[in-house]
Amino acid sequence: MASDDSYRWMPTASGVLNIVSGILGIFSSLVLLIVAAVFQYIYKSHPISIEGDPEVFPLVASIFVFVGLVIIIPCIVSVVGGICSLKRKRWGWALAGSICSVLASNVLGIVAIIFIVMSKKEFDTGTNPQSEPPWNPPDGTNRTK
Repeated sequence: MASDDSYRWMPTASGVLNIVSGILGIFSSLVLLIVAAVFQYIYKSHPISIEGDPEVFPLVASIFVFVGLVIIIPCIVSVVGGICSLKRKRWGWALAGSICSVLASNVLGIVAIIFIVMSKKEFDTGTNPQSEPPWNPPDGTNRTK
């Protein structure tokens, strides 16, 4: 059986993979948005029709804008999950970021999911172990401050 220190590198690796995948996805969605803007500019400056359908270029531009905006949202979640993974806080966000990174890069996202799932115990659970109960225990001692 592996020691407890054998999984310490996995959240860091997963965070880096999530951030790289998210940035690549954001870059690709920005390219789609730029291509859509170029299509619109070309159509507005030189109207072109294709064999009886003059609305092809605006339709293609609209599709590119829609796809670009749909892709950018999970990529932002991927970057946020990567940051949470690097900080080793909020395991749920780190897992969500890894799942969203599959949309931008299949291989990087799958590896990031595996690393996050295997290193769940490395994350802060969000509970404060030094917090005291807000009530007095039955032995009569007052532990509240």
